[in-house]
Amino acid sequence: MVRTKLTLAFTALIFFSLLSWHCTKIDTTNLGGGLIPAVDNVNTFDTIINIVANNFDSIQYPKGCATIYPTDDHVLGYIGNDPYFGTTLATIYTELKPATFPFSFDGKPTERTLDSVVLVLKYKRTFGDSSLAQSVVVHEISKTFNPDSSTCTSYPYNFSSIGSASYIPKKLGTDSVKSKDGDTAVNQLRIKLTTAFGQSLLAQDTIKTDTLFMNFFKGFAIVPNNSGNALSYFGITDVATKLVVYYKYKRSNLPDTTGYKKFGLFNGDRSANNIARDHSSGEIKNFSNGNSNPAGDNFIYIQSSPGSYAELKIPGLTGLSNRIVHRAELIIDQAYSPLPLNQFFTPPAFLFLDIKDTGKNYLPIPCDFNANGGSPDLVSFGGFKTTAKDASGNTIARYTFNISRFVQKIITNRRTNSIVRLSAPNYVSTPVGYYDDCLQVVPPLFFALNNIAFGSVKFVGGTTTSTSVNRIRLRIIYSII
Repeated sequence: MVRTKLTLAFTALIFFSLLSWHCTKIDTTNLGGGLIPAVDNVNTFDTIINIVANNFDSIQYPKGCATIYPTDDHVLGYIGNDPYFGTTLATIYTELKPATFPFSFDGKPTERTLDSVVLVLKYKRTFGDSSLAQSVVVHEISKTFNPDSSTCTSYPYNFSSIGSASYIPKKLGTDSVKSKDGDTAVNQLRIKLTTAFGQSLLAQDTIKTDTLFMNFFKGFAIVPNNSGNALSYFGITDVATKLVVYYKYKRSNLPDTTGYKKFGLFNGDRSANNIARDHSSGEIKNFSNGNSNPAGDNFIYIQSSPGSYAELKIPGLTGLSNRIVHRAELIIDQAYSPLPLNQFFTPPAFLFLDIKDTGKNYLPIPCDFNANGGSPDLVSFGGFKTTAKDASGNTIARYTFNISRFVQKIITNRRTNSIVRLSAPNYVSTPVGYYDDCLQVVPPLFFALNNIAFGSVKFVGGTTTSTSVNRIRLRIIYSII
């Protein structure tokens, strides 16, 4: 019974393939898990094709910028010792304002007394060594704050500090205190600001408009010192991120009353996140010259955006004789990194593949990338991190991509054997909809993939002569027509 079903399925597959070469729609759901046995005297084969992989440092080719929005978790901190990728410095800029205008503190300006003023950031996670102490300094942005969404943009701020804090990232997720406004302060970075800054706030009379408030105070620049070895992530639009002013004020014939006011990031308010990478002290500097090595690089370095990427060429596909592709799977294996490096600088959750088109733009892999449901079908396409063993038995990260229909198109229709890009973006974007090579609709798409700057990995590279079992490789399971 099983054999009959396989025979019917295989016969139907051949029939459909012969009638529909224009879209080469091959069923690749589960074929290729191992060597497929012969079915009704039709033999299937398994082959490995070498990849030529070259590193590109997107900081240089071109300047590496990513896109981040206020609703995204923002990055703060300093990585000073990543042997593969060098250093990273991440600065947060943000407004924190009253929820509504006009705004005023209770009591008369001359009868208010400052208790304290605290800047609070809602902590989410850490990438890097969370056990090392870090410190940040808070400044006032010095010019009108008109942020954009690029991680390359920085903003001028006053030299004088209005606050500072030292912290150990891993303790942000465990320590808690009871704050004066009644909140249980857990998963928070609390930065005490200066008395002078708090008093300048309390001295304000009624502030009637948002514009008048921004004329008084343009926003915060939260700048890390060069200490520690980690990036921490904070929810800027979370209700727990706030500026809290604690104070006392007088009321007629009554004791001084304790009060507080909270400022936050509300709809229309703005933030920015500058992420500065410097690869000059990392291994990647030895392998990031683009196509300078025609035979391919021995190692590939992928750093989550803004960071680095690789371009892959598959010369073995060009001119390959016609055949039915049951499965074509691109396999990318991590080069084992010993602890504690592999513990701190973990691989990205997802990688992504796209191709370079004739206009030097990048488009999702045609035929295999499916987003008809409004988001990518990563279950069938692949790219998510799994684990495997290397030749020495070490546990490593592995990423696989199903590019069966794309490969079939190259073999059968002599489609251009395009360069493929491997990266770890924070967003996958197709600005406009279009039909791909298989007449499959690719809708306009803006899909979050990775946390920005979270994840980095060193892979065993791909060269024309590589024989390592863990090299980047294309495995094809096929039948001869």
